[in-house]
Amino acid sequence: MFLNLRREAFILLIGDLCFLAFSLWATLLLRYSAFPDSHTVYTHFVPFSFLFIFSVLVFLIAGLYEKHTLLVKSKLPEMVFYAQMANIAVAAIFFFLVPYFGIQPKTNLFIYLVLSTIFVSSWRLYFFPFLSVVKPAPALLVGEGKETEDVMGEVNGNTRYAMRFVARVDMGGRSIEEIQKTIISHLKETGVSIVVMPFGRLRDQSFSKEWDALMLSNVLFINLPDLYEDLFDSVPLSLLDTRWFLGARARTPTALYDVLKRGTDTMLALSALIFLLPLILIIAFLLALGEGGGPFIFQKRIGKGNRVISIIKFRTMLFDDGEDPEKKKHNRVTHLGAFLRRTQIDEIPQFWNVLRGDIALIGPRPEIPHFVTEYARVIPYYETRHLIQPGISGWAQIKHASPPKFKLDVEATKQKLSYDLYYFKHRSFALDMEIVLRTIKILLGRASR
Repeated sequence: MFLNLRREAFILLIGDLCFLAFSLWATLLLRYSAFPDSHTVYTHFVPFSFLFIFSVLVFLIAGLYEKHTLLVKSKLPEMVFYAQMANIAVAAIFFFLVPYFGIQPKTNLFIYLVLSTIFVSSWRLYFFPFLSVVKPAPALLVGEGKETEDVMGEVNGNTRYAMRFVARVDMGGRSIEEIQKTIISHLKETGVSIVVMPFGRLRDQSFSKEWDALMLSNVLFINLPDLYEDLFDSVPLSLLDTRWFLGARARTPTALYDVLKRGTDTMLALSALIFLLPLILIIAFLLALGEGGGPFIFQKRIGKGNRVISIIKFRTMLFDDGEDPEKKKHNRVTHLGAFLRRTQIDEIPQFWNVLRGDIALIGPRPEIPHFVTEYARVIPYYETRHLIQPGISGWAQIKHASPPKFKLDVEATKQKLSYDLYYFKHRSFALDMEIVLRTIKILLGRASR
C-alpha cells in the first residue's frame, strides 16, 4: 500500500535494536571510563541480546509500534522508561538467578536503564521523523459519508503520510457523468497525481477510456476501502460490496495455518488449564461457599457456521443468568464477581471450550443468539463473522474501546464488526501474535487498577 505503514514499524524496530545495543556500549564506556575492548563487549552483549529481544516484545505490548505512536510525543519518554523498567526487572532476575553468563551487572543495569531511555526516546522523537516524512504528493479524494471524512481528516492532519488531499469530490446525489467530469477537471487544474476513490465506480463502462488514458499518464489510483483499512485497521462497512468479499475470501489462509492454529490452541489451552488449576480450584471453592449456586455458569453463544455453543465461565452474579424472573429481580454482581469481571479471570474456564474446539484463542467474540438474529436483520454482512471460529480475544476486543455486552447496541456492534471483518481478511500468525501481546497489555492494565 502507498502509505508503507508496516515498513515504518519495521524501521522503528530495527532502530530500537540498534539504539539498545548502542546504549549497552555507552554503558560500558561510562562504567569503566574507557572504550570497552572486544572481550568486555562480547561478555555483556551475549546475555544482553536476550534483553534486547525482550525489550522489543515489551515495546510491542506497550503499543510503541502502533501507527499513531509518534503523535503522542509528550508521553513517549515516559512510555519508553516504564517499558525499560519492566525489562530491567526481568533482566535483574535473569542475571542474578542464571549463573551461566558469569555477570551480575547491578550498576550497569541502572546506567543502561537511563541511557536506553534517553537514546530510544531521542531516536523516535528526533531521528525517525526525518526518515518517515517526505514531500506529500497532491491527491484527490472521491467519496461520501463518515468513512470518507475520516480518511480526509487522518491523512491531512498527519505529516507522516506521503500524500495530501488538495480537493474532494462528493459523490452524493451526483450522476456518474458529473463525477467523471469533476475528477478529470481537478486532475487537469491542480496537477493531482493520486486519486483515491471506491473502485466499485470503475465498473461503469463510461469511465474506461478516460481511466486508461489517466493511468498511462502515471496517475496513481488507490481503492478507498483499502486505504481506510491501512489507516484504521478496520473495514468501512458503508463502502463494502461483493468485490470486497471475493477479495477477502481469496486471501483466506492455507489449510496449514488452520491446522497449526488448532494445534497451537490445543497445546496452549491444555497448558493454561494445568498451570491455572490451583487458581481455578480456589475460585471455584470460594464461589461454592457463597450464595447463588455452583461456581460455573454456561451461556449459549453462536459459533462458527451459526452453530449454537455453550460457553463456560465463573459465576460473577448472585444467581446464574437464567430466565427465572424471581431470581432476576434480586440478581446482582457479587464483590468477588466484580473483581473476576474487571480482571477477566471469569473467562479462564473458557480454555476448556478452546480444548473442546468450540472456540479458538483468537477470533471474533461469540455473540448471544437472540442478539445475532437482530443484528443479522439490520446490519449488512453481519453473519460473515461466523465464517471463522470465534475466540476468547479478538481484534475488535483490543481495538474497540467499549464493545457492547449483554445489551442490544447496533451502532457499537457495527464498529465491532468493522474490526471483525478486518481480522477475517487479514488473519495470520503475525496478527494472532499481535492480538495475544496486546491482550496481555490490557489485562495487566486492568489488574493494576
